[in-house]
Amino acid sequence: MDYQFECGCGESIADFTRGGDIEISTNTICEACGTRYAVTITTIQKKYD
Repeated sequence: MDYQFECGCGESIADFTRGGDIEISTNTICEACGTRYAVTITTIQKKYD
């Protein structure tokens, strides 16, 4: 899963992570200012094809 957001310093943070079907937890660091973020992505609704 790709994710992208903006750090408080204005730098864009983007990364790719793999995880389970229900919840993905990872952490990332802003290369510009060194701020560390904990990122949790939770599935709210699955799309069924």
